[in-house]
Amino acid sequence: MSAVPGAGGPSPAEASADGAGDVLGRLVVAVVSPTSLGTQAAHEVTPAVRALADVVRVRSLAELFRWASAGDPGGGDVPLAAGDGGVSPDSVASESRGDLLGTVALIVATDEVGSLDDVAAAVAHYPALASARLVLLTERAELRDLGRAIDEDLVREVIAVPWTPGAIGERARAQIRRWMRDHLPDDDPRRLRDGNGLGHSPLLEALTNHSDELTAQLIAACEAVLGPRPRLRLPAGVRLTHQGQIVDGVYVVVNGSVALTRHTRVGEVTLHHATTGRIIGLVSLASHGRAFVTATTTTDVELILLSVEQLDRALRENEVTEQVLAALIIRSLTKRLARSEILQVEKIELAAALDAERLQVQEALNALEQARLELLAQERFATLGELAAGIAHELNNPVAALQRAADHMSGGLTAVLGTHPDGEVIRRVAEAARTRPAASTRAERSARKQLERTVGDRELARRLVAAGLDGDADPGTVRALAADPGRLATAEAAATIGRAERNMRLATNRISGLVASLSTYVRPDGEDMVDVDLREVLEDALRLTAHRLEGVEVERDYPADPGALPPVPGHAGELVQVWTNILANSADALAAQEKEAAEAGQTPRPGRVTVRIAQVAGGVRVQVQDNGPGIDPDILPRIFEPRFTTKHGQVRFGLGLGMGLAKSVVDAHRGSIAVDSRPGRTRVTVVLPAHVAVAEQDASGPVAPEVKRKAAGRSSRKKSRKHSHERSRTRKEKP
Repeated sequence: MSAVPGAGGPSPAEASADGAGDVLGRLVVAVVSPTSLGTQAAHEVTPAVRALADVVRVRSLAELFRWASAGDPGGGDVPLAAGDGGVSPDSVASESRGDLLGTVALIVATDEVGSLDDVAAAVAHYPALASARLVLLTERAELRDLGRAIDEDLVREVIAVPWTPGAIGERARAQIRRWMRDHLPDDDPRRLRDGNGLGHSPLLEALTNHSDELTAQLIAACEAVLGPRPRLRLPAGVRLTHQGQIVDGVYVVVNGSVALTRHTRVGEVTLHHATTGRIIGLVSLASHGRAFVTATTTTDVELILLSVEQLDRALRENEVTEQVLAALIIRSLTKRLARSEILQVEKIELAAALDAERLQVQEALNALEQARLELLAQERFATLGELAAGIAHELNNPVAALQRAADHMSGGLTAVLGTHPDGEVIRRVAEAARTRPAASTRAERSARKQLERTVGDRELARRLVAAGLDGDADPGTVRALAADPGRLATAEAAATIGRAERNMRLATNRISGLVASLSTYVRPDGEDMVDVDLREVLEDALRLTAHRLEGVEVERDYPADPGALPPVPGHAGELVQVWTNILANSADALAAQEKEAAEAGQTPRPGRVTVRIAQVAGGVRVQVQDNGPGIDPDILPRIFEPRFTTKHGQVRFGLGLGMGLAKSVVDAHRGSIAVDSRPGRTRVTVVLPAHVAVAEQDASGPVAPEVKRKAAGRSSRKKSRKHSHERSRTRKEKP
């Protein structure tokens, strides 16, 4: 490494001797080449940049990097460019490193330094080289190893070897000035050293001027040839050019504004004022002489009209006119191009915004469609509820009539039998048939065989069984009855009457229970919360889902004593819906399991549903458990989502609303609901808070007498309201 001595004028290093260098810093031009070509380049560059920078001559990039790392505390561990010569770090004396430390603004390298991409990769590691520009001296006709260097804005100029003498010095000086323009503040005195110009051509210099200045220069150049040109003053609204018409001259706008409009398929489109420029009609001259747009004054304007011949004369006789006009055209087209690119960006942004809006609208439409479907479902359920309530109301009267008719018939029959010779026998037989539990076919067959052994007649034994006698009946009584056909016929008729009465009462009781449960189920919302016995609620739910649980063993595990469980404040109808949905899901799961087993040719496992109710701390816990196939762990967390369904899978929660509805009801009652499932067992647990008084009992032990009296009062009032309602309903149902 060596510093190349300059020629003429003080160098920056010399300038630093009077103290200026300490303030201004030091710029360096590094000439990197192992051949004499580098020496020749260094000698040309040195006098050209002497007032701006020092020139350092090194033979390889490795040497340059070692020099750069001397000023970097963390430097020195950097990969070197391939093909670098092996220069020992010791080859750079410490004194030299200290003297040459500074910022490299320009690297002049020859082909021998290796790949320019490797140079770009290594330069980034040295702060002293980070802002350097690269000028390549090459003898190659084609370069392929500088993609990264170009991408990282390292390469600024490529000079063919051999070059015109003095050309490298001029290029280096221009590059140093550009480096100063880009990295030094405007008031930095180094920018004024050795002049302030870059030595551009008149056209390039003209491009740096403002449009107003260029316009004034154009008018002056034209008037220098054509003489003073009259100024035209026009008001707003005057069309200077018409779209599609031939243009034979140009307008030079001195003052005022002109708008450009173009007729399109969607109407008149006004172009941006900033793109109009000061020369109106010039673009039309380049477009086969026809106006591309319509130019209209939008303010009072002052302008000069030049015909094509006048403009042509000015261009031919004054070269300044051509340069200024070219600068004005370039500036005008540049503005229009920039505006066009801005419009393109705005168009893309608007398209993206439109797509986003469209997506939001689509999502809103989907949400509205979802809401509409839910409203339809709710409306359908509401209609079904009203229909069920009406049917329940209409069934009340005939059921009550049947119950009263059964009572009257029983009383009347007893009165009639009192006058009959065999009335007592008939009454006892009918009473026995009415109260006797229904016997199974197997028990009847056993009784018939025992009686056949007593009377010796199979048909007679069948009639005796029909008359209500069983195998344990007294043989004497059996034989006496068998010996009297008339008395036997009377006993058979009495047993038939008793069984009919029993069946009628069972049927009417069942209808009454269903009507009561249905009334509870469809009870409208909005009523005040009352104390609810969850045992009754579960029984109502089991009654309503009995048809779906047909063939399923239902096990009840809760105390029979009504006072064993604390009441739960809530809406009974809503709570019935909770367990109705849960039981319906269990029924679906068991049905699906049975169907799957049947399709596989296997014996289905008997379905079983267990309902447990127990008191827990602060509330009551209800568990509904089935021995179905279980729920897939992947979908278990989603079963409470509205409209979630697996109807295409295991048909577990086909309605899609049941569990979501159950959770919303439980949440409204400040309770909790949870589901745990595995193959062969699915359990839904609902915990509801008990009444405050009961909760206090749970927390503090026995209930105080005052609390008991209040609870008893509430229960009494509730029963009183219920009885009053029943009495009212009974009176209303009387014919």
